[in-house]
Amino acid sequence: MLSDPREMPDEPPPFLGTWRHIYAAVVVYLALLIALCYAFTRAFS
Repeated sequence: MLSDPREMPDEPPPFLGTWRHIYAAVVVYLALLIALCYAFTRAFS
């Protein structure tokens, strides 16, 4: 009998240990990218 696919645990990500760390790294990266774009806009306009 087939098991319910919702019962299978998520595989860990290949780096940073947990998915929560991956999501946090993406949010930090996006915040830094936005800040950098803002700084360039202010400096060169």
